[in-house]
Amino acid sequence: MNKSIKSLATLIIIVIAVVILRPFFILPEGEQAVVTRFGRIVKVHTEAGLKIKAPVVDQVTRYSEKVLSWDGDPQRLPTSQNQFIWVDTTARWRIVDPSVFYQRVNVMDQAYARLDNVIESAVRTVVSKYPLSESVRSTNVILESGNALLDFQAKEDVTVDAQGEPLPGDTGVSSEESGVNDLLQTAFAPIDSGRKMLSDEMMKRSQGSMPEYGVELLDVVIRQIRYSDDLTQSVYDRMISERQKVATGYRSDGNGLKAEWLGRLNRDRDIKLSEAETEAAIIRAEGDARAAQIYAETYNVDPEFYSFWKAMESYRETLPGQKKVLSTDMDFFRYLYDSQ
Repeated sequence: MNKSIKSLATLIIIVIAVVILRPFFILPEGEQAVVTRFGRIVKVHTEAGLKIKAPVVDQVTRYSEKVLSWDGDPQRLPTSQNQFIWVDTTARWRIVDPSVFYQRVNVMDQAYARLDNVIESAVRTVVSKYPLSESVRSTNVILESGNALLDFQAKEDVTVDAQGEPLPGDTGVSSEESGVNDLLQTAFAPIDSGRKMLSDEMMKRSQGSMPEYGVELLDVVIRQIRYSDDLTQSVYDRMISERQKVATGYRSDGNGLKAEWLGRLNRDRDIKLSEAETEAAIIRAEGDARAAQIYAETYNVDPEFYSFWKAMESYRETLPGQKKVLSTDMDFFRYLYDSQ
C-alpha cells in the first residue's frame, strides 16, 4: 500500500513538473519555430506537430510560414523626364530560412523596416530611369487597336469597280482618319518596357539582398500611380492642347471638304446652265425655223388673205395706243377704207 501511494505521489509530482516546466510545445500548420538556448540556435522546426524543448533554458520564437504582404507608403518620385508622380507599390514575401531570419532580423517589425529600405530604394531607382509613359502603361494595345480600327474603316470605305477591284488612287483613308492616326502616334508614344517590366526590374533589384535576411521575395507590383498636383495641371493643359489640335484638324478638314464640295457644286451648276442654255437656243432656233416654214406655207396658199390677217393684227396692236392723226390715204389703212 505504501509503495502504491509512493508511486502515485511520484507520478503526480512528475505531471506537475511537466505542467510547470512545459517541455513540450505545439507547432500549428503555417508556422515555423526557432529554438534557442542562451541565445544560440539549437533547433529549427518547419513541420507542424508536437515538439520537445529543454525546460526553462530553451526559448521558442515562432514565425509565419505563409506568404506575407508588404505595403509601402506612396512615394513622390521623379521620372527620367523630371516629371513627379506618386507611386504606390506592394510586394509578397515569405521566410524561407528561419535561422538566418532570427540572426539577421529577429522580429517582424524589423523585417518590414528592412523591406521598406530595400524595395523603396529599388522603386526609386527604376522609376527615375524611365519616362512617364513606361510607368503608366503596360502594352501598346491602344495603338494597335486604333490602327486596326483605321485599317478596317479604310477597307470599308474603298471604292471598287464592277469587278470588285479598288479604283486607282483610292486608299479609303480620309484626311480625318489620317489626322486620328497621327494623334495616336503622337499622344500615345510606343513603349519599350511598360509597367510590368518595371515591376520585374524592381523585384530583381530587391531580390539581391533578400537571402542575407532569410527571406524570399515573390513579386513587386506597382499598385497605383497618380500624378502630382503640378504634373496633373500640366497633363490637363496638354490634354486640352491635344484636343484643340484635333478640333483644329477637324475644322480644317471640314473647311477643305466644304470648299471642295462648293467647287464641285458651282462647276456642276455652270455645266447644267450651259447645257440648258444650249438646248434652249436649239429649241428656239427650231421653233423659229418651224414658224417661218408655217408662215411661208400660209403665204403661199393665199397671199392676199395672209396680208389681210397680218394687217388686222397690226391694227389691233397699234390703233388703241395711237395719239397722232394719220391720213386715211395711207397704204396702211387700205383694208379699212378700201371696199374692194
